[in-house]
Amino acid sequence: MGIDYIQTMFVLVPAVMGLIALLILLSGVRDLVRGARMTSGGQQARGAVISANVHISSGKNSRSSTMVETIEFTTDRGQVVRTNPLRSDVGMRDRTGQTVTVFYDRERPERIVAPKNGRSMSPAGPLTKIGGALVMLVFLAFFVTLSQGMLRSSPF
Repeated sequence: MGIDYIQTMFVLVPAVMGLIALLILLSGVRDLVRGARMTSGGQQARGAVISANVHISSGKNSRSSTMVETIEFTTDRGQVVRTNPLRSDVGMRDRTGQTVTVFYDRERPERIVAPKNGRSMSPAGPLTKIGGALVMLVFLAFFVTLSQGMLRSSPF
């Protein structure tokens, strides 16, 4: 195991982590754009929240809870649709039994968003993802630059 191996690992590991950070960044941008596109260009309807269930995702050392709503509404073509929103900004609030504003894709009415305020999706969630990913990418760039400089000046 020489210095070349160590230099490679000090680039390869952060590169994999950087790829993950880029995927998180793209996911945040997609969520932000999707929410804005659906509320500005989608068809609007009134729908009823049929149910809201807490979905728990757990990993080895973490656990997260998400409220997943099932909403039923009628499209402008008279089609009754029952589906889950693509993205949610309601947090853990249970809106079961409430009438909500729904924005849907006319060509694919099962694709909906139902903003908490009834007008636009909150950008807080996607912006948090984007910010976290950018911080991670800056850290990784700093780490790679610093570690490579230290390894080049190493006497080994």
